[in-house]
Amino acid sequence: MTNWTPYRISVADEAAEEMATKVLIAAGCQGVQVHSISAASDVVGYIVHDDRRDARLRQIETALQVLSQSLGSSELRGFADPDISEEDWANGWKKYFKPTRVGRHLLVRPAWEPACGDNALCEIIVDPGMAFGTGSHPTTQLCLCALEDYVSPGQTVADIGTGSGILAICAHKLGASLVYATDTDPTALLIAQKNAQVNGTDVLVADSWPTGRVFDVVVANILADTLIRMADDMASITAQGGIYIASGIIEGREDTVRLYSEAAGFTCLETKKQGEWLALVFRKATS
Repeated sequence: MTNWTPYRISVADEAAEEMATKVLIAAGCQGVQVHSISAASDVVGYIVHDDRRDARLRQIETALQVLSQSLGSSELRGFADPDISEEDWANGWKKYFKPTRVGRHLLVRPAWEPACGDNALCEIIVDPGMAFGTGSHPTTQLCLCALEDYVSPGQTVADIGTGSGILAICAHKLGASLVYATDTDPTALLIAQKNAQVNGTDVLVADSWPTGRVFDVVVANILADTLIRMADDMASITAQGGIYIASGIIEGREDTVRLYSEAAGFTCLETKKQGEWLALVFRKATS
């Protein structure tokens, strides 16, 4: 059975949270989660305990030292927790994940919680496993609200960086006729496929989007730097007149993401905001 080393970084604000997440992902952590504790948060990444674990821990600690020198009062402090087994991890963290109402009529429900019994709500059943996406983080909630606003029955949707598959599943339940979910993490792909089956949704899960295909709606809940780097790619898979939802943007990075997206052929329709996090909704030009 696989053992995992949790690495916990205490952060004081959303800007530090984004930086901590980047550090953990860059070091190869899986299952990065945010646990809110009053005004502060812990960002936790899980490192598989193999022969590369110690090198990854050193990489994280070096990155935190460099960042702390530039952040001043927002110093990042991190430490490794004792190893846990995959089974213990899967069961122990569930206390943080409860059913969550989102938008007008969406309910994100953990797979181990009973159905709510309210037929007026659209339930999205999720077991994130080691993948990002419980529906509790503002970036995910912003995307869910945007999908609720912009997905129409019969449309095609691409979810880039799907994680647990929550956004792809939501799109299908909102009436999309075809949903394509991609991620570079093999674990996330397995979890997204499992969640799609649990929800009875027909989501195509793969490690890349199909060459030459365009979609009516594209959603990407990833970090701002990745949105900037992939602006042209997002335009290439969005149909003319289609919608592009870009999330994972911390306040202060909005203008740069908008600039690169507009240069790729998008027009910004609206900005959705929750706390210090934002999602931008774009429409691709028709010609």
